[in-house]
Parts: sequence; C-alpha cells; structure tokens
Amino acid sequence: MTIVVSPIINVVYKPRQLFEQNKLKTVQKLRVDAELRFIACVHNTRQAASMINIIECFNATRVSPVHVFALYLVELTGRAAALVVAHIGKHMSQFGEQNLTRSQEELESINNAFDALGEAYDAVRVETLNVVSAYTTIHEDIYHSADEKRTSLILLPFHKQLSLEGTLEVTNVVYKDINQNVMQGAPCSVGIFVDRDFGLVPKTNLHIRVVFVGGPDDREALAIAWRMAGRSGTQLSVVRILLLGEAAKLDGLVPDEAQGILSAVIDTDRQKELDEEYISTFRLTAVNNSDSISYSEIDVHSGEDIPAVLKEIEKYGCDIYIVGQGNCRNSKVFSNLMEWCECLELGVIGDILVSNNFGSRSSVLVVQQYGYGGMVFGNNLNQKATDKGTFESVV
Repeated sequence: MTIVVSPIINVVYKPRQLFEQNKLKTVQKLRVDAELRFIACVHNTRQAASMINIIECFNATRVSPVHVFALYLVELTGRAAALVVAHIGKHMSQFGEQNLTRSQEELESINNAFDALGEAYDAVRVETLNVVSAYTTIHEDIYHSADEKRTSLILLPFHKQLSLEGTLEVTNVVYKDINQNVMQGAPCSVGIFVDRDFGLVPKTNLHIRVVFVGGPDDREALAIAWRMAGRSGTQLSVVRILLLGEAAKLDGLVPDEAQGILSAVIDTDRQKELDEEYISTFRLTAVNNSDSISYSEIDVHSGEDIPAVLKEIEKYGCDIYIVGQGNCRNSKVFSNLMEWCECLELGVIGDILVSNNFGSRSSVLVVQQYGYGGMVFGNNLNQKATDKGTFESVV
C-alpha cells in the first residue's frame, strides 16, 4: 500500500504544476504572440483617464492583443458583504443609497471612457468591473480578480496627483495603504503609475526612459518598456547603473551567520547572471535593430552618486520613466537610502524621481515583478521616512 499510494497521489494532485503556471504571471515571461491581460484599478474618473493614457502605450496588435479589466474601487461602509460585479443595478441599493448614487455616476463615466478605448483600438478588449468592499480588505478582491482573470500585471494609481502648481499632492492616504497591501501578496506583477499630465504627451512621439540597476523588478520594467517600444513613434533609452566599489557591497551580511552570507551571495550572483542574460538579449535583439532604442551605462561608486546620476539623466528629459521597485537587490547602498524614502512602495529610484524636490515633470511607472515575494513595509522605515531633511538634502 505504501508503494502504491505515493505515485497515485503524484498523478492526481499536482500542486507544482499550478505553481509553475503562476510563475508565468509576469510580462517578462509572456510570449511575444500571447495576449497581455492586466487589471487597471481606479478610484475616480481622473484616475481612469490616467490609466487609459498609459494603456494606449502598450502596443496592442492583432498578434499580441491587450485585454484590460478596469476595476472601479468603491468603499463599502456598511455591514454587507464585499461584491465584485460588472455593473451596479437597482437591486444593490442595500449597499447604501448615498454611496450607490455617487458610484453609479462615476461608474457610468468610467464605463464610457474605457468603452471608447476599446472602440478606438481593434486589438484592445475592455471589461469594466465594480469592486464594492471595505478599503482594509479590498486588496483581497483585487487578488481574486487577478487570479480569476489570469492577469500578468496589476496597474495601480499613485495616492498623489498633480496640482495646479505642478507639485504632487496627496488625494487620499488610504490609496497608499491599498497599494502597499496589494504589493505584499499580489498573484502577478504590479505597477504603480504616477501621472504628471501624461495625457498631454503626444503618443506619436513618446520618449520612454528605463533606469536599470538590476534584479527582477528592473527586468520586468525593461520588459514592459521593450513592449511599448514596438509602437510606432516611440523612443526608448535604457540607462544602466553599474554598482562598483563601496556601492557593490551586499546588504545584511553578518559574520556569524555563514549560511545566511552564502545564501545572499548565491542569490546575488544568480540575479546578476539573469541581468546580464536579459540585457545581452535586449542589446542584441532591440538596440542593434532599431534606431529608436538606445543603451548606455553609468558607473556608481557610492550612495551619494545615485541622486547625482539621476539629476544628470533628467537633463536629457523624457515623457515617462519606467523603473523597478528594487526588491531583492541585496544592495547595502539602496537599503541605506530606502530608510529615508517617503514612499516605500516606489523604491529608492522611484521615490527620488517622484519627489517634488527633484523637480522632474516626467510621469513614472514603478514595477514589481511577481515570483520573488512581496514587499514588506515595516514601521521602522515609516518612522525614519518622516524625517526627510537628510534625504531632501541628498536629492
């Protein structure tokens, strides 16, 4: 019986196969001729317009179409159960008459906007869903939707929006908590879009810049930008930051923990191999065959050099930065800078680019790749982030 039971279980129950399928929930691992399915989360009509602007850049073609699931997130304030539906009907009045009226008006406007997107592009399919849930648990509904729709990417709006003065101001702090909750356990890759009047940028002459340091998030960012670069009139410039000397030191190496050191070194070496492999493929396939795609490298020897390098890159200008969040970099330099970040979900590079003190007018898309564990947002970092004096002086 013991001999027979084991192979029968292996034949009937295959959790490993399910895990391998989940590992493919990234843009990087997606086949060139596969449909790109992603979720675009919005809280209001302004964010819907922002999402539509970035969706238009994804180079939807008949060979590789785009399927968008627009999730309109509505806060549930009563005791009723959370619900995910395509449209809000009269039978849903139990969720609160005040909230429902506002939701119906905005949902109608958002529906019309996304429907117009689907009609404008033959290779874009759009479905609008309404998620009615408490904000503290709404990330779980986003998870379920991503699993059910088999998406490769979740797009989230930043919790700040551009003011008339040209600075980013907080719209709702709760949106930040939702974004962080989604990043902690999303079943696919996640992108946070920071909109700086991206809708005013002519898509026929779009300039994208990727700041590549290394790690899974940066590879996912490059994969998204690479896909966008296939659209006519789009220019892509990739700037790779090479960490040398002091900047190349690994983070969290304790002499007494030999096994931990070995594990960190092996993981870092593996990530470097993957980076080199992907960059080599990109340069061979894209850079050598297209005049609209460029690649350059910059050496960085210390943490103070990173803001200075970004300032130098900013002088050349671009319409949108696409950068990785920076998880699994194992870099001491970035870990130290992370302690002074205001928005931990954006990572070091993203936080500097989004900072009002940096002075950039470009939009930013920060990407986290699925498969390497979600971000952990500790209270100690949030407390240090309140003291921005040192960080602002560095920027």
